[in-house]
Amino acid sequence: MDVVERSELASLLKALGEFNRLSLVYELCDCKAPRNAMCLCSCCSVDSSVASRHLKVLAQEGVVQMEKKGRERVYSLNRTEIAEKLRSLADRIEG
Repeated sequence: MDVVERSELASLLKALGEFNRLSLVYELCDCKAPRNAMCLCSCCSVDSSVASRHLKVLAQEGVVQMEKKGRERVYSLNRTEIAEKLRSLADRIEG
């Protein structure tokens, strides 16, 4: 793993390291379809504006994908890419 990849992984782990953002990721793991911030905010006991800010950070790090549907923004988990990055770290840890 080169320096750029380590830097990207560090940013990913930092994004996931905040309790509310990790709670949103866990909630999205159970979703079959994209959801808006209003639907997701109950998982971490914050209002939709705070959930939206956390989702924006997750989108910037590639953890979630955001799609605009009219005035609404819906989010889905970028499952494959995130799983690969975390699995790569886990494999390296295990040796």
